[in-house]
Amino acid sequence: MELFDFLYLGVFIILSLAFDDRLYFGRQPPTSLLNEAACAISHFNSVIHIFHERFIVVLEGESISISYVVDRMLGEFAAASMVLAKGIYNSEGDHSDDEVENRISMTAFVKHIESILQKVYPEVFPYYVRCLDRGHKDFIWTGPDLQIFSRSDPTASVISFTTKGEILDLPSHQIYTEDVDSNFTILPDTIPPVGKRRGRADSLNCEGGLESKRCRKS
Repeated sequence: MELFDFLYLGVFIILSLAFDDRLYFGRQPPTSLLNEAACAISHFNSVIHIFHERFIVVLEGESISISYVVDRMLGEFAAASMVLAKGIYNSEGDHSDDEVENRISMTAFVKHIESILQKVYPEVFPYYVRCLDRGHKDFIWTGPDLQIFSRSDPTASVISFTTKGEILDLPSHQIYTEDVDSNFTILPDTIPPVGKRRGRADSLNCEGGLESKRCRKS
């Protein structure tokens, strides 16, 4: 499905700076790199906002906000990245002194991933932790089959009458079980933030970083 291809790309873009070795070993990342990442994330969130205005997503017969799909994929992708990195790190044998010096530590990688989530997507962080605790390994969508309806489709009117309206969390697999406004312990700065997510797709702002807002209940 083309939607998932787009979402996979967007999720990776959000976490991409953690996979870039130019941000490790005390290096100062190029300003152009940070601007490019901020602009790409802003574009991604703007497209998500446009999608939300034009389409309805249905999971298990429930009309669910597209933000649920994005946040669930982000938390699971981040956890799977950790599990994979830990497996690679533990499976590698002895290294020479030069290899050890130029090797990105697992601790540094963890800090980069978690810094992004805690600073920009704090509502996803508790779900990421739960996925990590159970050793989540899937990078692809693990939820039920997804249906998409145009808001101009007569079917959309039927859905609005037969369901509770557009909900933020899927009852059978909730990801926002923690207070999203809770104060998490913020890790030491390891990566310059590309902008906090204030309103999912309120605007497209390539210079100001990410501005986003979770879609409200219809």
